[in-house]
Amino acid sequence: MTAKANPSLVLDSSALILFLNDALPEHAVALLQDHLQRGQALISSIVRAEVLAWSGHTTKSLAVTMDLLDICQLIPVGKTVADEAARIRRETGLKLPDALIAATALLQPARLLTANSKDFRRVPGLVLREI
Repeated sequence: MTAKANPSLVLDSSALILFLNDALPEHAVALLQDHLQRGQALISSIVRAEVLAWSGHTTKSLAVTMDLLDICQLIPVGKTVADEAARIRRETGLKLPDALIAATALLQPARLLTANSKDFRRVPGLVLREI
């Protein structure tokens, strides 16, 4: 895969939850903010659901989270993403939500910003930006 000068960035739930809790390292915050400003921050439908379902939300944090998620480009889980996620799950044993996120990144193609690199490293060809 040929790398673009400023490739898009798919955001994993772990990265967004860290960001929303002011626990994301500065270098990752800068990377995330840059991609948000350029309209190149992407999320899978599953990431949106996972982040909104987080049990630690307050009314205020839920509103802030929705504003952040609305800035991101939402990539739906359609047939192509679902089929690729199924292949990834079969071949790597990755949990289905993570397989859907990996498939989203692979099919864009985009890098994946995650704090869960241990699991995602099992996916051949997936380019990670580890936190």
